Amino acid sequence: MRFIANLMDFEIDPGPWAKAREAEGWDGVAASDHFFVRRGSRWYPHLWVAVAQMAAATDHIVVTSAFANNLFRSPVEFVLASLTMQRASAGRWEAGLGAGWNKEELELTGQPFPSNRERADRYSEAVQVARQLFDDRACAFDGEYFHVHIDDMAGFDDVASPPLVGAVGGPRTVRRAVPFLDRVDLKVSSAANRSGSMNYQVLGRLTRQDLAALVARVREISANVPLGFFALCGEEASGAQIRADGEDSLYGRLFGDAEQIADTLLGLEADGITYVNVCPKDETTFERLAPYLFDR
Repeated sequence: MRFIANLMDFEIDPGPWAKAREAEGWDGVAASDHFFVRRGSRWYPHLWVAVAQMAAATDHIVVTSAFANNLFRSPVEFVLASLTMQRASAGRWEAGLGAGWNKEELELTGQPFPSNRERADRYSEAVQVARQLFDDRACAFDGEYFHVHIDDMAGFDDVASPPLVGAVGGPRTVRRAVPFLDRVDLKVSSAANRSGSMNYQVLGRLTRQDLAALVARVREISANVPLGFFALCGEEASGAQIRADGEDSLYGRLFGDAEQIADTLLGLEADGITYVNVCPKDETTFERLAPYLFDR
């Protein structure tokens, strides 16, 4: 299994942070694409600046976006930035694209928050645009939300296309986006944020059976696409509300001490998961997890 450490805190310098994760044994580092969460109480570093710093500070590990927010930007910008990052990282970039979900940060920054259906359809169209541009360096696409006509992305002939990684949760994105992805990141947690904010009670009720059902839906579309898992996790004090929902809780086992979290993450391999995006509430969790994940 591969484990990706996900930076989600503006107060942390991405370069030294990524170098520390590389030294601990993490397979890759990522940056999330948010302005902030919880009404500005936690700001995030800008995605493209952060990953460029990460690439410059590391030597061999993967650098990725977890995930570029499709509500913030054009898929053409996503592809242009990804090809630039592929060049800057000497081929270590993995292009992660997500639908976006946080209602508050959109509305407080003067942007509309689409319905669940529109977000899913916009995302599926963006994935198709990105697929064409990565494969052909050209695109002729007319959808409901995106109309892209690019004859040639001149100047990128020497850059290999990065893997296109997509986060999916609902049946609509599974059906419409999975056929175009090189890897699929399973966001079982999307069931808890469909209202535009994270509902921790719903998160706590999600089970391994919910993960298995999502795996099965993806496998109906693609039998061989590699599967990842978006792992929200945290220390003992952070997860009381989630753990209260019982031992069968998928995320309940991801809130506890570092050894328990690591055992749960490693156990996901039995569900067909080959890589995990690790997203703790406390950034110091990465250092505590590393010995249990990599020193076995």
